[in-house]
Amino acid sequence: MKILLADPDRDFVWSYREILEQCGNQVTTAFDGAQVINKAFTDKYDEVIMSSEMPRVNRRDIVQMLNSEKCPVILMMTGRVNSDILLDNVLANAHISFPFFPGELTRLSEEVLKKSKGNQKISFADIELDVGAYMLCNKIRVTNEEIDVLSALINNSEFNSKKSGPYIGSVNNKLERLNKKTRIRYVMKQGYRLVTDYE
Repeated sequence: MKILLADPDRDFVWSYREILEQCGNQVTTAFDGAQVINKAFTDKYDEVIMSSEMPRVNRRDIVQMLNSEKCPVILMMTGRVNSDILLDNVLANAHISFPFFPGELTRLSEEVLKKSKGNQKISFADIELDVGAYMLCNKIRVTNEEIDVLSALINNSEFNSKKSGPYIGSVNNKLERLNKKTRIRYVMKQGYRLVTDYE
């Protein structure tokens, strides 16, 4: 896998470049937003892993450009993922918050790439989730974590509802914006379930 790894902290970049290369990846590095854009336009990457705080170019502009190129993006967050980020239509495929272990980043990288290379589509009532495109109902982008929540609910699988709290809220907000009848609700003695307002 060809990865573009970008962060202004050069020591971090060199360390994680070595870790990603040990997993069999080919890694190119960048240290500011302008370098990310330049390298992403001059070469083709399977995935971009970059800091949420890049100098010279706003992260939103970088992610928007990479979205248009259909290149999966993992944002390394200096703070916790919040609702403003999750409800932005210009959205990275996945987020990971500092501090994290190297294994967490490599597993997430592999997971995001696997999803983006697939063509799985799943549906429930009036919603459809295009996993490979990271799209809900072909209109709103969703994250890796939101996909995991929706997939678990559609397939009646277990998931960690405590860690998934922000993503449950953001999915409901997106379904509301789409004027869908389906919502995620907590059902007594059953936990979180997908329900429709005509049930």
